Amino acid sequence: MYRKAIIVLSVVLLAGCWDERLYKNSSVVSLAGIEGTMGEYKGYYAYPKTINKQSQIMLIEAKGISPRDVRNNADLKVEQTLDLSELSTLLISIETVKEPLYDLLDIYFRDPQNPISIKVALTEGSVKPFVELTKEVTDNAGGYYQRFIESTEKNTIYPKLNLQMIGSTLFDNAKDIAIPYIKMDEEEHSAEAAGVALFSGQVFTGKILDPKQSFYMLLLMDKASQHARIQYMLKLNNEDVPVTGEVIHLKRKWIINEEMKKITMDFKIDVEIEEFSKDHLYKEETFKTIEEMFQQRIQADFEEVIKILQEQKSDTLGIGRYIRAYHPKFFEEDWREQFASLTIEPKVKVTIIRTGILR
Repeated sequence: MYRKAIIVLSVVLLAGCWDERLYKNSSVVSLAGIEGTMGEYKGYYAYPKTINKQSQIMLIEAKGISPRDVRNNADLKVEQTLDLSELSTLLISIETVKEPLYDLLDIYFRDPQNPISIKVALTEGSVKPFVELTKEVTDNAGGYYQRFIESTEKNTIYPKLNLQMIGSTLFDNAKDIAIPYIKMDEEEHSAEAAGVALFSGQVFTGKILDPKQSFYMLLLMDKASQHARIQYMLKLNNEDVPVTGEVIHLKRKWIINEEMKKITMDFKIDVEIEEFSKDHLYKEETFKTIEEMFQQRIQADFEEVIKILQEQKSDTLGIGRYIRAYHPKFFEEDWREQFASLTIEPKVKVTIIRTGILR
């Protein structure tokens, strides 16, 4: 009898939760966007709503002097309080990040209900058309861009980033970030991956790496993802031939010369040929020619990306972190200025390890 009384009492006491939040009382936002400048921000919030038994994407616009003010003003326009606990993607206009980026992200770190695993992307021009696009393609606005970004990450175009990683890197004086950049394909009326935006500290440098340059930046970072395909038009026997290779394995080694202020990057890249429409790839001469051409072209692309990064004082490669850890006497607090003045020399060795099933 005593045991039964204890069980009944426990059920009564544990029946509720003091911090319970019901989604039926909130407008659950999955996609948010912001544009403008300090004092004149405009925000967008997309959330699903059932109308006539059909789920539709609703869009709320609000203005404010700060990101928090925008959020507060948006709450005045909905019948239910905006709930960002399920937010999956944040879009920011490229024009807005000319100011310190953390000013825009601060509110997402201060509210414990906000997820810090959300994806962040920058948009060409206004954020609004990118948010409105989701009305036509999905009933989960944030999920659409999350899948879009993650699929581009798998193809080694976008770095794998989320809000937490961006926030921690912004205050690191030895490493910079490159944030996914999206533009609108007007003909197809769809979002298109357009490369990455380079940052120096918290401020956008004004430079966008196109998808090809972003790909080679990620290889320099040793961040090849699930698919890392290299495409070149090569000249073989006075004929232009398209050749595609998949990076199977990449090994990177940095050699630091403190006296000469020089960094040598040795790369050994194993490649599988995925596309070669001409015959005789099995022949030693053709095989070696393609290997050497790949090596020369990758070397040139690496050098181009490194030059851009140094010009923009954007150490997305994390060289500063490596120097700080293993060569602390060589590291200077004003690392970005030091990074721009270094001699950085990549050396590439390509080995074709597979050519497909046809001989």
